[in-house]
Amino acid sequence: MRSDWQQIKDDGMRKAVLQKFRTHADIRKILLASEDEVLVENSPIGYYWGCGKDGSGKNKLGQILMEVREILHSEFPTN
Repeated sequence: MRSDWQQIKDDGMRKAVLQKFRTHADIRKILLASEDEVLVENSPIGYYWGCGKDGSGKNKLGQILMEVREILHSEFPTN
């Protein structure tokens, strides 16, 4: 693992998720169809990327997905 992982992990995930949804029209359509719904990574073991077993997690992946959705709305307005 990179020594600076804690500092770069959110940006790295954001870039990867954005590229994935830019590249794959099928999943981009699904994400855009979620409109303004709150997205939650329902992971009972993930307290950073997900919501955790008790819902107290940070849900960083859900937040990133919502950020990416906003970017994609401007890039693909008719999808």
